[in-house]
Amino acid sequence: MTEKPGQDIEHLRERWNELYKQRLPALAKARDPVQATWPVFLDHCFARIILDNAIGKDRPWTETIKQPAVKNMSEDQLKTAIELAERLASGKADLVALDERSLELRGKQSKKRKGEDHDPRHSSPKKRKPDTGTISSYFLPSPSSPPKSNSQSKPPNTKPTPKPSDPETPDPSATEPTTTPSDLQLLHRIATSTLTPFRKQTLSLLCQIPRGQHTTYAALADHISRTSHKTCARAVGNAMRHNPFAPAVPCHRVLAADGSLGGFGGEWGAGGKFAREKVRLLGEEGVEFDGRGRVRGVVFREFEG
Repeated sequence: MTEKPGQDIEHLRERWNELYKQRLPALAKARDPVQATWPVFLDHCFARIILDNAIGKDRPWTETIKQPAVKNMSEDQLKTAIELAERLASGKADLVALDERSLELRGKQSKKRKGEDHDPRHSSPKKRKPDTGTISSYFLPSPSSPPKSNSQSKPPNTKPTPKPSDPETPDPSATEPTTTPSDLQLLHRIATSTLTPFRKQTLSLLCQIPRGQHTTYAALADHISRTSHKTCARAVGNAMRHNPFAPAVPCHRVLAADGSLGGFGGEWGAGGKFAREKVRLLGEEGVEFDGRGRVRGVVFREFEG
């Protein structure tokens, strides 16, 4: 007999999650020849590309539906997203072209304009250091010219950027500029470890927190509760305890809701074995503390996946 509508949409959600979270990243990491080039490797990058093109169409998908997408897409929208994901996985759709279009929709400078496609129409107006072809070179936004080219001038309407690697914070994909090959290696180590699924999920989310920013246990718990399953700040703290990948997987960037070290009694929390190290690492990354020893600044909440 036919399944109930509720069951049908749940199956579509499961299929969507499997495609963008597992299948496409696995193909990318294996450099599968189904795509000539794999410009992205992370699940939330694939989600951005697919949803911008399939759901947003002429705008970022976040302007069409609410986050998280998996819970707010209609049955037809899920089918459309799944169809495009499958076309990417089979090589029937061009990942690079869709990625370029997604970046343009978000007002980001495409790789083609950065000269990565070696098109003289794009490379001749601006001389810049050749791209290395690494993943990090893609994720660095480059609306401004490199400082060593003193002879070139910017158009009057070009706004200077503080640092080439600063994320564009209003964009839901703001974590992308901080992604490096070492992050991909860390995510692979987490995924292939013997940790529980919840610990893997929590530690993987830590890799999205940009250097120089911080989040809270509550913010992580809120994101997981919205996108996966109900949890709480203490459970997140327990999942981070004895982090085997610290400090590369930055649990030191997670603080209590009041900006103090927090930690629920763990080694990286207040009074813990690595409390001083936590303060030192945050300070080196540019995080500022007030006179009471609490971190100042906006809490990072732009998690994806």
